[in-house]
Amino acid sequence: MKQAQWRNWGRSGSLFVVAASLVVGCSNPAPVQQTAAVDGNSKQLEKIRIFRGPIDPPMPDSSNKYTQFFVKQLNIEPAYETAPWGGGADYAQKLQTMIASGDFPDIIRPMNGVEQTLITQGGALALDDLLPKYAPNLWKYFPKEIWDIVRSTSPDGKIYYIPSLQNTNNRGLIIRTDWLKKVGLNAPETQEQFVEMLRAFRDKDPNGNGKADEIPTSGREQGRWFDHIFAMYGVAMWEGYPEWDMIDGKLQYAGVQPNMKEAIKFARELYKEKLLDNETFLNKQEVWTGKILNDTVGAFYHIVDSTITVGGYEGLRKKNPDADFTMVSVPKVPGYEGFYSLKRFGFVEWVIPKKSEAKAASVLKYLDFYYTPEGIDFNNYGIENDSFVLENGAKKYLPEKDTTENWTQRKTIFSASVSTFDYKSKIAELTVKYPTRYKAMTEMYDRINKTTKVVAGDGMPISVYDGFADIKTHKMYQQYLTNIVIGEWPLERFDEFVKKWNEAGGAEVTKRANEWYQKVNKK
Repeated sequence: MKQAQWRNWGRSGSLFVVAASLVVGCSNPAPVQQTAAVDGNSKQLEKIRIFRGPIDPPMPDSSNKYTQFFVKQLNIEPAYETAPWGGGADYAQKLQTMIASGDFPDIIRPMNGVEQTLITQGGALALDDLLPKYAPNLWKYFPKEIWDIVRSTSPDGKIYYIPSLQNTNNRGLIIRTDWLKKVGLNAPETQEQFVEMLRAFRDKDPNGNGKADEIPTSGREQGRWFDHIFAMYGVAMWEGYPEWDMIDGKLQYAGVQPNMKEAIKFARELYKEKLLDNETFLNKQEVWTGKILNDTVGAFYHIVDSTITVGGYEGLRKKNPDADFTMVSVPKVPGYEGFYSLKRFGFVEWVIPKKSEAKAASVLKYLDFYYTPEGIDFNNYGIENDSFVLENGAKKYLPEKDTTENWTQRKTIFSASVSTFDYKSKIAELTVKYPTRYKAMTEMYDRINKTTKVVAGDGMPISVYDGFADIKTHKMYQQYLTNIVIGEWPLERFDEFVKKWNEAGGAEVTKRANEWYQKVNKK
């Protein structure tokens, strides 16, 4: 997932120079305004510059009907400036160049750790008073505990950035229901039933092509995206990365716990039986997705919406019109409290530089629009008399006029806002977009959220890893996981990993993590 790349990229030491450039000369020229004709009237449009990573598909230009609608609503004209990821280096270089020239955007999407540098060196604008005034809907949408987490990461306890937010879990174990029918089984409720299902997928040709090409379940390189295996044992995981959770009254890294060892043992057994894709640790995202779309994978961990969207696995139906999916609660394992992990606090999304204080009101109004009734309707329905009409005061959606291209353009416009996800807004969107499927979708959401838990380390600042890069990137964990699961190393070497992890900085990071936890959770 592209947004996840922000979380996984480390801090560059050269960024301290970048922050220093922000602090020097914090005055900002008067806002640049442009006169434009809107509905025959002359209005002042304020331009705001937004710097972020690549936008795919490209942002609609000024001639686009949705762009024009957006500008008309706010009298704000956003200008998007992007840079390629390039593994992080290209983006960092572009960011440095812009700041060094003194020509800095009005809002930036930082890389992990950059915001802390800006905060400590005075280059970030405090938003405590500005958010309620200029982005009241956004301010109210975020629960108090999320803002408290943001405050806990700054020395003076102020809000210097806006994070992403996910209030509802949308990830879990996806199973091909048409395959279940072919092999005569129901969706599994226990681990024993899960294994029985995988064996049937392997042996009974559920895709009906006469070949033994079925992959019962699969994951991605570095041991990512098969979180359902770990969830059964109550291991806190997020997209294949061990998380921090409360264990024996202390915030601890899930990767070194006894239940992780048991989960790895289970994965090793599945791998040996060829129930877990034996190419799991080689699968890049596009290869993994290709296997699913090629009608060869029976169960996998991913996102609810991917089961129906064109950009997800809907394309599988072109190959197999009977293909269908469901999602289930975590299969039960005796002696363990299984759960899917939820991180409400996803990543640091936006920072307004101190130099851009004069534009802060417009920037926040821009971000706030997504959370207004008008913004929500625009996202779901589009434009009146284009993709919806009013009948007796109620909106009547016209799906035949709301093409995939149109919907994608609206989503792209909003992609530069704040990434949030919650049950109420998602169900409202599904009801509009998928009137024949939304019931099944809501049932999937309900099932996975019955066994979902917010991990205790939600929102922990990346600064706890300072000086311990391998701990931050999970490099050591991935090395041991891979070699143990594929059978190159015995399971007993997990104990060696725990010892080495603590000696390599894990013990110190754990100390810092608990200091942060006590700070953010003190009454």
